[in-house]
Amino acid sequence: MANIVAFTSVEKTSHNSHKFAFTLSPTNYGFWKTMIQPFLITNNLIGYVDGTIQCPSPTIEAPTQSSDKDATKTIQPNPNYSAWVSNDAHVRMIIISTISEASFPHVHGTTSRDLWLSLERAYAPHTSSREYTLKTQLLKIEMKSDETASTYLTRAKEYADALANIGEAVKEKDLVMLVISGLRDASYVGMLQ
Repeated sequence: MANIVAFTSVEKTSHNSHKFAFTLSPTNYGFWKTMIQPFLITNNLIGYVDGTIQCPSPTIEAPTQSSDKDATKTIQPNPNYSAWVSNDAHVRMIIISTISEASFPHVHGTTSRDLWLSLERAYAPHTSSREYTLKTQLLKIEMKSDETASTYLTRAKEYADALANIGEAVKEKDLVMLVISGLRDASYVGMLQ
């Protein structure tokens, strides 16, 4: 196993100073992943989330300073372990800093890999239940009584974007039809023409 070197203060500051365009929300996993993966790759951090940089043993065996061939080996702390724990906590902190409050219920695990997998399970496109939920929400979308037109349109667009994000793009004309059918009163009749 190669030596693991703890990130320097300068590296940590560099990682932390990067400002991401947006945070992970329940509707933008694909966009979020597209944004954060290159950052992790560029900064040699991806191995902590994809499992290629695995946690080393907390201890190692070291030979004693004895000329006796049968001398026992001593157990001592593994410096690679403490560096890995520190680096992994740093990567986990970077990921958490890109998560919206609405996505925090899906923050689980003690390592950055655990966190990555919990977010993937919650939002990745391979779940048909996610597709069903999003399609149902879009098909049943209605403007709420206290909702502005702008907020309503944004909500509809978020559902459409989330569907596109999982490979189920909504045609623009279908989105327009669904949005119009969900308008709440006659005051928006002008939008229909």
